Amino acid sequence: MFNKYLFFAAANLPRAMILTISLSVLLVLLLAAFVLHMWRVQEHAGNVAMEIQDLTNSIGAGVINFLVMGEGHITYASDGFYDIVGYSREEVQEVFDNSFYLMLESKYAEYFKMLDINKDFKLNEEMEIKTGDGLKWILVNGNSVLRKKTFVTISAVIVDITENKKLTEKLALEQERYRLATELSNDVIMNYSIYDDTLNFSENYRQYYGGATTVTGFSKNRAWERGAIYKDDVEKVAEIIRIIVMKGGNVDTQIRVRNSEGRYVWCRLICMPVQDKYGENKEYIGKLINIDTEKNDLLKAEKKAMTDPLTKAFNKEFTRIKIQEFIDNNPDKKGMLLLVDIDKFKSINDNYGHLMGDNIIIEVVTQVTKAFRSNDIVGRIGGDEFVVFVCNVNNPEDQIKQAKKLHNVLRQPATFDGVTIQKSASIGIAIYPDHAATYEGLIECADKALYRVKGSGRDAFIIYDKRDFESDV
Repeated sequence: MFNKYLFFAAANLPRAMILTISLSVLLVLLLAAFVLHMWRVQEHAGNVAMEIQDLTNSIGAGVINFLVMGEGHITYASDGFYDIVGYSREEVQEVFDNSFYLMLESKYAEYFKMLDINKDFKLNEEMEIKTGDGLKWILVNGNSVLRKKTFVTISAVIVDITENKKLTEKLALEQERYRLATELSNDVIMNYSIYDDTLNFSENYRQYYGGATTVTGFSKNRAWERGAIYKDDVEKVAEIIRIIVMKGGNVDTQIRVRNSEGRYVWCRLICMPVQDKYGENKEYIGKLINIDTEKNDLLKAEKKAMTDPLTKAFNKEFTRIKIQEFIDNNPDKKGMLLLVDIDKFKSINDNYGHLMGDNIIIEVVTQVTKAFRSNDIVGRIGGDEFVVFVCNVNNPEDQIKQAKKLHNVLRQPATFDGVTIQKSASIGIAIYPDHAATYEGLIECADKALYRVKGSGRDAFIIYDKRDFESDV
């Protein structure tokens, strides 16, 4: 009945009024829908803001918004920001008057005040901020926002980077300390990447050795053959590269490297592998140490220990060592030991003096050394006794040829201070391995042959013959 009444009442209303009422109802419905939408947007925005705050708090970061003008008044800061600075909202208000600039070290506050910041400003800076625990390093990352077309604020994420900064500074300090230590010690630090075949040196390599500090294609291009390494050490370096690339393991060796003056100097090369988490070698770290002075002192000491002080030939002990070394390393090759005794040397000393005798000995060694190859062995084993060991003489014809050569050299006259001395020598010869397979055995056989030469009038050579000498016994 009531509905019928409403329908009747509406039917009797003017059309203009009905239209007005309908539009009013529609507007009310639209407004209600808009309010509901905005409420949902604000609720979503609030949820997003809460999520952002929770996220920044969870990673030790904070969010801040502050005015650019004046003292950087903080308009908003998240809980994460206050956790970083170690102050509550009330303490920031009380201690710093809610000013972000006053919280920063003065030079960073001045940085903001000097900038011409507009709505397109991007910020990504490391700064120091005053906190309840003292100064901290923070990373400020954000951008400017134009508010109501009248003032500019900056919204930024704040991250505490104090520990990272300390580690970075500590690493930089260690690197500088290591660089200075390297320069003071003259050591060159090197790094070889197996993956890209690149060798890098520290900067002092250029100073000491005059080469490039980066060598690409080091192994592929066999860069060590270009003159930086002494020719006798080239194959040693090639073997080192094979060890590094194929086998792995540590390297500790000595090579000669050309320095910035063009002279080859002795260096100690030490390298160790750097492995990944799977235990595979990825690169080598090492250093090149100049040991030229120590090495040359050692070589001089070794030479002094193994040479005869008068003639500079090998002394008795080192002559034995060198000949036995050839025997041990060459079981399938032949050698001949020639035992030399200067004829009537006592008469030279008695008639011309010991100084003349010394000169004769020096002259003999000089002539013999020149007559034979560098790999043959010449040594003085007694007053006027010498040994010549000729390596790799495999047939009797060559053996006779070598014996005649020595005999002829020893028969050459020697002249000193206008005095000419006619000299000769007796030579006993033993063949390795035909007559003996040890130094002592060869000396014994050669001595028997020498004794026979002396008994036969001297100034000759005889090769030991086992059958012949056994018949004398």
